[in-house]
Amino acid sequence: MSNWKTWSRMIWGVVLFVLITAGLSSPVRAADFRSGDNVVIGAEEVIDDDLFVSGNRVEVNGTVRGDLLAAGAEVIVNGDVEGSLAIAGQTLVVNGSIDGSVYGGSYSLTIGPEAEVGGNVYFGGFSLTTESGSTVGRSLYTGTYQTIHNGEVANNVEVGSAALEVNGRVGGDVLGEVADPEATTQPFFMPGFPGAVTIIDPGLRVSDQAEIGGDVNVTMAEVDEGGAAGVVAFAAETTPRQRLGEFIALLIVGGILLRFWPGLMRRASAETQARPLPSAGRGCLATLIFFVAVPGAVIVLIALTFLGGLVTFGQLSGNILGLGATALGFAVATFLFVLTIVTKAVVAFWGGRLLLARLSPQMQPGWTTDFLALVLGAFIYEILRAIPFIGWLIAVIVMIVGLGAIYLALRGEKEPVEVVTAA
Repeated sequence: MSNWKTWSRMIWGVVLFVLITAGLSSPVRAADFRSGDNVVIGAEEVIDDDLFVSGNRVEVNGTVRGDLLAAGAEVIVNGDVEGSLAIAGQTLVVNGSIDGSVYGGSYSLTIGPEAEVGGNVYFGGFSLTTESGSTVGRSLYTGTYQTIHNGEVANNVEVGSAALEVNGRVGGDVLGEVADPEATTQPFFMPGFPGAVTIIDPGLRVSDQAEIGGDVNVTMAEVDEGGAAGVVAFAAETTPRQRLGEFIALLIVGGILLRFWPGLMRRASAETQARPLPSAGRGCLATLIFFVAVPGAVIVLIALTFLGGLVTFGQLSGNILGLGATALGFAVATFLFVLTIVTKAVVAFWGGRLLLARLSPQMQPGWTTDFLALVLGAFIYEILRAIPFIGWLIAVIVMIVGLGAIYLALRGEKEPVEVVTAA
């Protein structure tokens, strides 16, 4: 489950990378395109447009009065960006002022000691380091092998990492998951790998220099001796607030579906009971296809964007990227919404309906009865989900079976046989 969440965050990072670049081409002005083997934007240079820059080595020391998209084997941003920064490559360094958010994907990203990020930082890759003196105005989100935080983050730090080290300041909470240090070993890299970072051991370490304003809620966590006062790290599956929040979400989404699309809920519920194994098989297949197709779609979209820009001298690049990113973002958001919420509402409705039929078989069918079944099923699901060590497994089974049941329900022309009630 931890690996699944880590990969999902990384995929979201890639999608966010594409979505932010959709804003880099304004319909009323042409963006500035730079490329070459070694591209350097001088400290005195001011670019009044959005800037697309790519090369083997890219260094931006000047001012960009828009958004910046930079890609290369080595990318260094020392200047000021008045918009947001989308950055990709092998070794990335941000050591300037970014008024918006930073979206990155690479082997390593370093937020330098002079970096000031006004918004959030989203990163997917191997290693993220925030150095002492750096500031992030909102929150830090990562999907990495290792995340090392030495700087300052105003709000939350949320990670899906094998290793997390907190030495700096966090204004809010530290959330997420790390690897079990007793069951995970360091990955191996060849000595002398250009730009290779020092690899830290798996697990969570919070030093006595760390300042955390909120709570630490990280699974499979350990704190070094002499950890920050008042900080408690524990291997909790989820907090009661999270369970309550999901319970409310299931009631809202399930209630809307029962009101406006009751046939789908009943058909999917019946498929869950009648064909659980075929449902699970189709759910697994759909999930696998999704996680393979999204990165492929991102690559195709980027290729089409650059091809369109090359052929039309940049005139169509913004349109292609904007339309493609919007469609891809909508597809990803819809799938994740169905996978993480709708599937649970369907299975909860099935379980509650079955239990309600046994407890009160005389109840008349209708929306009120169906909603009561949803409440009962969602309540039982959240209790099971809160069980340590196996709660995550229950969630995975529910999502996979529910996804396949929804597929079978949408494919079928006739509504399946209703759930068998107790005699």
